[in-house]
Amino acid sequence: MRKKFLMLFCCFILLLIFQAKGWSAISSSGFSITGAVKQPIRLTPEDLAKFQTIPVRLNEVDSGKNFHGVFNYQGVPLRSLLELACIQKEENEFAEPLDMAIVIRNKVGKQVVLSWGEIFHRNPAEIIIAFDYSPIMPHRPEGYDKWSNLLERPVGFSKLVLANDFNTDRCMEEITSMEVVDLNPRLKQNKITDLQSLSFTISGSVKTPLVISDLTAYPREEVVIKDIGAGKGYRGLNKVSGVPLAKILEIAGAPMDINTVYLVSAPDGYRSLLSFGELFLNPAGKRILIADQIDNQPLEKNGKFKLVLPDDLSSDRTVKAVDNLEVINLKASPKVYIISVGCADTSLITLEALNYLNKTDAVVCSEDIAERYAFYIGHRPVLFDPFKMLKPKSDKDGEVKKISHQEREKLKAQKVDEAVRMIREMLDQGKSVALLEYGDPSVYGGFRGINAAFADAEKQYVPGVSAFNAANALIGKEMACKGSIVLSSPWALKENPSLIKSVAGQGDTLAIFMGLREVEDLIPLLKKYYPGTAPVSFAIRAGYSNSKRLIKTTLDKALKAAREENEGKESWLGMIYIGSCLE
Repeated sequence: MRKKFLMLFCCFILLLIFQAKGWSAISSSGFSITGAVKQPIRLTPEDLAKFQTIPVRLNEVDSGKNFHGVFNYQGVPLRSLLELACIQKEENEFAEPLDMAIVIRNKVGKQVVLSWGEIFHRNPAEIIIAFDYSPIMPHRPEGYDKWSNLLERPVGFSKLVLANDFNTDRCMEEITSMEVVDLNPRLKQNKITDLQSLSFTISGSVKTPLVISDLTAYPREEVVIKDIGAGKGYRGLNKVSGVPLAKILEIAGAPMDINTVYLVSAPDGYRSLLSFGELFLNPAGKRILIADQIDNQPLEKNGKFKLVLPDDLSSDRTVKAVDNLEVINLKASPKVYIISVGCADTSLITLEALNYLNKTDAVVCSEDIAERYAFYIGHRPVLFDPFKMLKPKSDKDGEVKKISHQEREKLKAQKVDEAVRMIREMLDQGKSVALLEYGDPSVYGGFRGINAAFADAEKQYVPGVSAFNAANALIGKEMACKGSIVLSSPWALKENPSLIKSVAGQGDTLAIFMGLREVEDLIPLLKKYYPGTAPVSFAIRAGYSNSKRLIKTTLDKALKAAREENEGKESWLGMIYIGSCLE
């Protein structure tokens, strides 16, 4: 009941925000929250000002000892924003969000990773998303002169502020996206009566994988913890002794990278995720231990080793009987993401498409897509419009029309090479590129020449709503009533008329992409194999809520209907269907 109430509350708050600003509003300084959430959202600094906000002071010095100023920031706890998006794990046996990560990127492609636990098991004011600031000036003029350029510099919002990190490497300006990542490891949760582990392994992205069964050779620390759990509440104070987890990771040669996380697990599948920043940038990270003693006695019950986080506000991230520590680097290799934005209205873009768009640093798309999806594209530069770039330029004298087919193909190949070069320059800089396509890019995609230039390991297709799906919904019938649907194109049917004969003979449905422009040649071809009474439907601009239309006719009357529809219009956006299932 409580979960349902929280979900309804999240949706209600989101409705208020988007009614106030308009979902189609465009803001170049906005950021999105996507991934493993029930409600992906996009917020601007103006939106953040509407929340209950808190002030945080930040003395900005990075790990290279570079000073970047002292500021008072005003912002919203990151925890509040993630609760608004309603974090949701995929179906798996471990329902707790303790193994989830938050990947945050900014305008220039910098990425940092936070753990769910450091956000939700510490005080909310420690991590905020800031939208306003004021510099803290020295009282003495001679002190101010030295740092005036830093204290008076403009700050890019929205800004990630981690107040308790000693080095501010994870603080980022102009953030563009947050992705909630469910690592979904292949670890099953099993109830074990006698939970034991005599050793633990350190694996993953390390130079020296280790198996540790004894901690006596390592430098030790001792801390006092408040044992407070979500179930039984306060259980007292305990003095625990062990080895700092950070020291063990250093010995194993784990990478010193802000995109690294550490998954600590037990034999029963219970696990917790920690981030590089909370271990190595926050002073409290030195107190996070792999403990083997409690109150000066060896751990016996529930395993030989125990993960202890003394500065968490509850003991939920404590892992008993530690048996594995996996080091995971979440810095993704640059890729080309070929993403569908749907076939028409902006509402047809999928959550999956938004999630992958957030992984990218630059965009390739048409002028139309750039304008209509600007809210989602945000800061990302549009490298070029492929439809304009790949289309031969016409001139007053019609010189392009005079060149041969072979010359036109050569010119097109040169333009494809130029497009590929521009994309590959971004990849070489470590940046990912989104190719935003209409419809499903794997079904008659418009960028086939560009896509083919990249190896399978360099690209990933993100499917979406195809014109075929939208047209089926517009027709409103079961298109596979005879068992099969055949998808084709006019030129494919011209080259293989036996396909038409086979489909017509079986009584299956034939769906033709891009057929309206070729209708003068296509209808006579269909008449060779279908009777004149065969039902035909033209699904025109399917998916465009304000201009979609459906023409039902027969093959004998189809050419006249198409001519009337095309007269004086750009009506090539449509599909042609023929078959008895349309009756």
